[in-house]
This record gives sequence, C-alpha cells and structure tokens, in this order.
Amino acid sequence: MSKSLWKKRRKTLLKIAEFSAGNIVVGGVPKPGAEIPSQIALIATDIVMCTIIYEEYFSERISEHSILEILGKSGILLVVAGGGGYMIAKSATGLIAEVNNFFGPIGWITSGILAAGGTALLGLVWMTVVDWAYRKQITLKEAVFAISRRASA
Repeated sequence: MSKSLWKKRRKTLLKIAEFSAGNIVVGGVPKPGAEIPSQIALIATDIVMCTIIYEEYFSERISEHSILEILGKSGILLVVAGGGGYMIAKSATGLIAEVNNFFGPIGWITSGILAAGGTALLGLVWMTVVDWAYRKQITLKEAVFAISRRASA
C-alpha cells in the first residue's frame, strides 16, 4: 500500500476520534429538557464528519444529501442505529440522556459514551466505504454493494 493511503487512513481515524471525543462532551453535559435537540446537533456533526472523511480521500466536496442517500440505501444507518431509523435512534438516545440526568455524573458519562460510540461506529463504517471506493476506483454505491456481498459470503 502506498504511503499516501496510510496517511489518509491515519488522518481519517484521528478525525473520527476528534468527533467522538467532542460528542462525549456534547452528549454527556446535562441539558435537562434539551437532550433531544442536542441529538439533532450530534446528527449534524456526524454528517460533517462524513463529509470530511470523503474530502480527505477524494479532495472534493460531497453533499449531505448524497451522504444520507448512500448511508440510507445501504442500510448503514440502520446498522449504526441498532435496527431502527437513525433519527428515531437519536431521539431515543436523547430520551435516555434525559433520564440519565437524574443519575448525576454516572448518567452523564453514560450519555456521553452513547453519543461517542454512535459517532465512532458511523465514522468507521463510512471510512470503510470511502476507503474501498478510493482503492478500487469505484463509486460509493458500488463500494457499499461490494462490501455487503463480501460480508455475506
């Protein structure tokens, strides 16, 4: 593998770690009555993270619509969300965080870990798709289908 590809992977993993660490803070800070809106902010940061990952590999911008379309059609959002819709899962996470506010620091830490875990999982899956597309010189949709075929074999 070329040094360039390893450099892209390293930079991408660091970005995923940065976004996950940021989401620990955003997800863990108690916000009584405002947990669900904070989850919407986390969705926005997830999309920004996916955009940055794509730009690192291809040196061009991708629209948020394209990201959501590819993730949605491929079922990645369903996998990351644990079988439910991504928005529904984020709303449920917000409700859990609201309840966790009553448990003090332990609840806040749990909420932060939930937020960071979802972001890290999404980032790693998106990185896999983008990396595959970059290496094979195919579209993102083709990469998703190639990876899913390989995983089911």
